[in-house]
Amino acid sequence: MSTKKIVLAGLFLGCGWPLLWGVEELKVEGEKPQTFLFLGDSITRAGGYVRAIATELGKQNPTNPPRVINHGRNSETISNLSESYHPAPLPRLDQELAAAKPDWLVACYGINCGIYHPFNEKRLAAYQAGIEILIKKAQASGSQLILLTPPPYAKDGPPLPDGISKTVGEKLLSKANAEAELEAEKNPNKFGYRTPYAYYDRVMARYADWLLTLDGRKNLWVIDIRGPMLAGSAETHGRDPIHPNGRGHLIMAEAFLKKWPMVKASAEKASKE
Repeated sequence: MSTKKIVLAGLFLGCGWPLLWGVEELKVEGEKPQTFLFLGDSITRAGGYVRAIATELGKQNPTNPPRVINHGRNSETISNLSESYHPAPLPRLDQELAAAKPDWLVACYGINCGIYHPFNEKRLAAYQAGIEILIKKAQASGSQLILLTPPPYAKDGPPLPDGISKTVGEKLLSKANAEAELEAEKNPNKFGYRTPYAYYDRVMARYADWLLTLDGRKNLWVIDIRGPMLAGSAETHGRDPIHPNGRGHLIMAEAFLKKWPMVKASAEKASKE
C-alpha cells in the first residue's frame, strides 16, 4: 500500500494569495513487488547469473521491479552429504523461507551433492530426498519453485579408445565407475572436490536427467541450464571446472530468462483456476 498526499491550491481572487482550498489524502493501491529468493552453493553465491536475471526482470517491470535476494552459500548441498574435509553448512531452508517470504524460490543444487565421487544409487537417493523436502517446504510456504539443473563439471575424463561403438563405450565407462566406487569404499577420502572422479560430469548428467522429470508438477518448474552450458562448454569455464566464469553465468541467466515467460504465464493461469 502506498500513500500519496495531493494538495490542490487555488488563488484567492482579487489579492493573489494562495489558498489551500482542498487537501485530500488519496490511498493508492500499489502492487507489491514480487520477491525472488535464490538458494544454492558457491555458484549461486558468486552471483553472476542472479544479477543478470535481476537486471532483466527489472527492465521488464521498471515501475515495480522485483526484490531479489541471493543467499547462496559456499559448499552447500541439498543431499546433506559432504566430504569429511569439505563440510557443508547445516540446512537452513525453514529460516530462509520464513524471513524472505518469497513469491518465487529459485534453487540450484547438485554440483556438490555427488561429492565428486563416482555414481552410486545411494548418493542419488540422498539428492532426490533433499529435493523432495525442498519442494514440500516451498509449497507449504506458498512459494512458487523453480529448480535449475546442476551445471556441468567442465572437465572430461580420459578419452576412450578411438573407433569403439557407443555400446562398448558405455560398458567401459560403467567399468571405470565400478572400479572407482570400490576405491572409494576402501578410502572415503579418495574422491572429493580436490580430487574429483575423472568422469564426474557423467554423474551430474544423471542428476540433471532425474531433475528434469519433475518439470510440470504443481507450482514447480525445472529449467535446464546444463544443456546450454554444454553447448558452449569451451567458453563457460576457465581452469576451474566447478565454477562457471562470467560467460557461464550469462548462459545460465539466458536459459532462465528464455523459459521465464512460459513459467510466469503458467503460474498466472494456475492462480486463476
